[in-house]
Amino acid sequence: MRKLPVFRSVGEVFSGVTRHYFQLVFAAWPAVILIAVGLGVYIWAYGEAGFGDLFALVQSGASPEEIAAAMEAVDQRAVGPAYFASILLMFLASAVAAVRWHRFVLMGEQSGALLRREDFRYIWSFIKTMVLYIAMIVVGGVIVAAIFGLAGLSGGDSGAAGFVIMAGGIAIIVGYLVVLGIFLRLMLALPDAAVGGSGKVFAAFSASAGNTWRMVGYAILIGIVFALAVIVVAVVVGLVSAMLGGGIVTTVLAAVVGLAAYFYFLMSQITMLSVAYREIVGLPGGHEGEATAAEPSPGL
Repeated sequence: MRKLPVFRSVGEVFSGVTRHYFQLVFAAWPAVILIAVGLGVYIWAYGEAGFGDLFALVQSGASPEEIAAAMEAVDQRAVGPAYFASILLMFLASAVAAVRWHRFVLMGEQSGALLRREDFRYIWSFIKTMVLYIAMIVVGGVIVAAIFGLAGLSGGDSGAAGFVIMAGGIAIIVGYLVVLGIFLRLMLALPDAAVGGSGKVFAAFSASAGNTWRMVGYAILIGIVFALAVIVVAVVVGLVSAMLGGGIVTTVLAAVVGLAAYFYFLMSQITMLSVAYREIVGLPGGHEGEATAAEPSPGL
């Protein structure tokens, strides 16, 4: 049974994404094309729904109520085949980017076709994972409702009710962390699908046995480090903005930094799964990770 080296893997995620940030951006070029097409279809759908007429309405001095009503009508008319096609293209683009990033981190692949069969296998694995996650949340919700139902049945015994609520609160926290760990183990099917594996969620879950709490700690540590980094970047941007005195330059700077941070976040999530997959499950075909430095650790 292979165990995830949590602290080393956290460091590897951030060092890998930082050192290879622009390579990861360029590796996802097929997703950029799909996003551009999807945005074009989305804009066309709203244009056909009369979005352009809103500008004339605003310039005519219409009341806020009239503008809001017109916008609502445009939203309703825009929902159609073109609108849903744009949503599907965006969803496909996110899967394409994720597959390219997984393949770069795990196999060193920096280019590829616009679409590949792994993209659709990845989407199918993602759908299965989300269905299982929602099922776990529903079951957890039923258990929580039962716990608080017991608290209500305790009647006037405030001590018993308080104990049930406290125990229920602890159980909810622990239960959520367990569900998170199971969910993360199921998600190891995603990098498996990306590199040409079967993408079977239960196979990934079985292969990652004994790593539930390690995956939870891994995800939490990455979230904490990223949150601290965001705070530092926000403070720096705020100080620079204050020095520049606002204006269009400050707005553009904030937008660029925000977009770069958003992509860094996405890349770190994908790299997090890639590193965990390599360390716990292992790569098919004997590939070595080229975008990250550490070798797969021996099972302990």
